[in-house]
Amino acid sequence: MPATDRYMPGYTPRIVSFMTRRSVESHAEFFLPHLRPGLRLLDCGCGPGTITRGLAARVVPGEVVGVDLEASQLALAKNDPGHPINLSYVQAGVYELPFPDGHFDAVFAHALFEHIAEPVRAAREIHRVLKPNGVVGLCSPDWDAFIFAPPNAELEAATKLFRRLQEAQGGNTTAGRRLGHWLTEAGFRTVELSARFECMEDLSIMGDFLHDRLERAPKQDDVFGRGWTDAASLDRMLSAIRVWEKLPGALFALAWVQAIARK
Repeated sequence: MPATDRYMPGYTPRIVSFMTRRSVESHAEFFLPHLRPGLRLLDCGCGPGTITRGLAARVVPGEVVGVDLEASQLALAKNDPGHPINLSYVQAGVYELPFPDGHFDAVFAHALFEHIAEPVRAAREIHRVLKPNGVVGLCSPDWDAFIFAPPNAELEAATKLFRRLQEAQGGNTTAGRRLGHWLTEAGFRTVELSARFECMEDLSIMGDFLHDRLERAPKQDDVFGRGWTDAASLDRMLSAIRVWEKLPGALFALAWVQAIARK
């Protein structure tokens, strides 16, 4: 993995709690029509495995493998009491998947491609491990399409800093709109895109996410250099997040782009 590639949100308790709320129903529904019992499936960047377990339930008795670079996330996934017997986990990165050519019928990746610096390289590796006519499903957000209500200048500044952090560490905050191009360049055919808005029912979740990441941001001197923002500005942003999440009629909605393609 290139040195610039980092999972920008990190793995603090609040971020992990945020990720474990995801399920196959909430974040992988677009891929379910392409699954059937008996398929061999790979989930790239599986994290704590909450989506992976749902995918495994859809393809029983088919084999499902979840891969992730972060050992702590794999430990959470493996220790889940609902771990199905057709599911296993391997520590690996998407650039070098430890599987032979044409090994899987289907590959899935949620919230991965926005964090990697070489997305076409990753897509080519997914292409390699898929069987002929195998299906891939990718889902990434596009931060040019999000809604904060009511408008708030401090929140706008906070999201700009969040994007700056992700892009400085090798990510792409408009990855969603680029999925189709990356898949086509990697050799996939019949690429189809769709999009949806995710509206957070509990705004404190997004508040926790932004608060946690920005609170740690001044420590990222290797990315921005010392003094990239002053403490007073950061305090105003963090306070605004906490005020906003309690406002009547507040809304946070983020666009997710979903891509389906065949080898």
